Amino acid sequence: MTAGVPAVRRVVDPHPGAAAALGDLWIAVTEAGGAVDFVPGADPDEIRALAVETVDAARSGASRMFVLGEETAPLGTVFLVPNTGIAAHRADVQRLMVRPDLQGRGLGTVLLDAAVAHARGTGLAMLTLGARGGTPLPAFYAARGFAEVDRRPRYYRDGTTAVVMRLGLGPRCNL
Repeated sequence: MTAGVPAVRRVVDPHPGAAAALGDLWIAVTEAGGAVDFVPGADPDEIRALAVETVDAARSGASRMFVLGEETAPLGTVFLVPNTGIAAHRADVQRLMVRPDLQGRGLGTVLLDAAVAHARGTGLAMLTLGARGGTPLPAFYAARGFAEVDRRPRYYRDGTTAVVMRLGLGPRCNL
């Protein structure tokens, strides 16, 4: 863990204010140019609505929510969305965000490491994610062991490419 950084914790029963706080974080990250489902200038109401859906998914158990700091004032977040059926051996990493004024201090790595440790601890064999091409994100994930497995040109609504990546977590993952 980075010195002076609060521990990342999994939130099982999100605080009633967690969705509003996630929405605020998400808007700040988006306006700072972060590549988390939206582009700068996106409708804040659309972002807030997705924040509510995202927290509701964590509340229902459909996803795993990890927060750095307080859930009503997060420094950063990341979510794991487990798959089912034939893909139950893997989960998708989604919405890794760090407050813009705290970026570049290793907090994204702290969050990602916590999500990876949780995935390993629950017996998952693989994590997957999509990173927006043309940003530093594919290199960030590659430096942390994720391998590129596909590129999807013009995949996102802003016309950018999706870089699909995966991280093997155990012997059942054939990378």
